[in-house]
Amino acid sequence: MGWLVETWEQPSGSDASQDAQLVWPDPSAARLRVAVLDGVTPTRRCHEVVGVPGPMYAAAVTRVALQRAGSGLTDGVLAANRHLHDPAVARSRDQAQTCVTAADVFPDGRVEVVRAGDCEAWARTAAGWQPLGTGTALTRATEAAWQRWQDGNAHVDRDRRHDAEEHFLGRADAWTSTALGRFPQPALRSFSLTGVTELVVASDGARLVERALGDLAGWLEGLRAWEQRRRHLWRAAEKAHDDVTVVRLTRASQAATLALAA
Repeated sequence: MGWLVETWEQPSGSDASQDAQLVWPDPSAARLRVAVLDGVTPTRRCHEVVGVPGPMYAAAVTRVALQRAGSGLTDGVLAANRHLHDPAVARSRDQAQTCVTAADVFPDGRVEVVRAGDCEAWARTAAGWQPLGTGTALTRATEAAWQRWQDGNAHVDRDRRHDAEEHFLGRADAWTSTALGRFPQPALRSFSLTGVTELVVASDGARLVERALGDLAGWLEGLRAWEQRRRHLWRAAEKAHDDVTVVRLTRASQAATLALAA
């Protein structure tokens, strides 16, 4: 397909990662489909499926849904949401759910992206880095209210945090894009860009900002140390670390130029 693909993965601790990735050349179309999936940390009420934790199951279902030859990105994520959402589960926070950002990448540098939840994508063109769904997936008002609650409840346990998440975030209109499985109808964001020479798709645990993209490997290598330096900022049962999955695509012509320059 004319793209160099690199991936990074790191679990948050000793347990298996709830993140996943997809790198799939669609045999029915001249496109490469990539995705990063971030299973949402389960509550105590989140069910397992044949022994598989809800977040891992949700990510696996979504990966399969995105590998339907010839299907569009939106078709894939909507199919995953239909399978995952359980109307018998009263609280949205208790659903088995996963965030995902998926992209179709074409040999001519065209990129199409769909975002569900808070995974993110950055694309590089001649004009520099362009954000394609980055940062929080909450609306501005909801994000402000949620931040205030966390500031005022720094020492609660994880169960209390999940209860508060349902209170503040348990409505679809609190989000600009929603994790698959959380609501009957997901909120999605779509992006399209041409002239792309590099694409980075990442789970939110990578904590990417634009300045990190110039030395992505170096940033990820130092990520855990950076998180430790921020320990005094942890609030309301916030996780010190998160699972990390990153996929970077570089057009072959651009990769060759960089190699020669090095």
